Amino acid sequence: MKIPSRFVIVLMACAGLALIANAGPEPIASGYKESKEMAATPLPTCDWSGVYVGLHIGGQFGHSETNDLDDYYFFAHHHFGYGESGLNAGGQVGYNFQFGRFVLGPEFDIGYMNLDGNGAEPHPAIDFTNARGETDSDFYLTFRGRLGYALDWHGCWLLYATGGVIGLNYDTRFVAVEQNMGGGIDTSKHEFNWGPTVGGGIERQLGWHWSIKVEYLYFTLDEQSFSGLEQRMQVTTSPQGVGGDRFRFEGETLGHIVRAGLNFRF
Repeated sequence: MKIPSRFVIVLMACAGLALIANAGPEPIASGYKESKEMAATPLPTCDWSGVYVGLHIGGQFGHSETNDLDDYYFFAHHHFGYGESGLNAGGQVGYNFQFGRFVLGPEFDIGYMNLDGNGAEPHPAIDFTNARGETDSDFYLTFRGRLGYALDWHGCWLLYATGGVIGLNYDTRFVAVEQNMGGGIDTSKHEFNWGPTVGGGIERQLGWHWSIKVEYLYFTLDEQSFSGLEQRMQVTTSPQGVGGDRFRFEGETLGHIVRAGLNFRF
């Protein structure tokens, strides 16, 4: 009877040790696994990836200059400027690639922008009236890239920088009327002109598909070279030139665009 009792006691002791061995480490291993999974899980970020389309509206303001290359009846090489401003409105389409919190992609926009400005020549010759430069425009477009950083702060935000090229259907003009000779010059150039543009903005998501943005762009346009034939009632020769000669001019423009936009992401 003693041998079976001892055998039973040994079996019970082994079973107890097995239970203790199995029961003890299990919560520790489970907790370690859960904490490891939690540590490996990244913080949630806002999703900006995909195709988007939208509309924008705002304004532009800047500075234009007229350069009189051949000193048309002026005593010095004249380069004078004036302010210009106007409406900026249109639409945009783009695509966002997202890598963690970094967002990048191309954007194309097209619309209307008028460089409405004119300014009088500050020191015209004594027999000139209404000597002035003018600028105007209508259709425009940009091709730009955007590089941004996504933020989760009371909503989904995107801070971004942007840069590329701008094209503008652009008109430059120079007009001068000779008071004594009854003539003058009226010359202009109309062409689609290109230049660089850089800027930045901030965008905020409104739900899954919609977002609003505020954006700033700085741009410059290439110089516009144009010329015109002097018109006179009576063709005469003077120390400054011969009536009927052709005179050359250049137009330059830089500007700032400030606008708000609404995007829909698919």
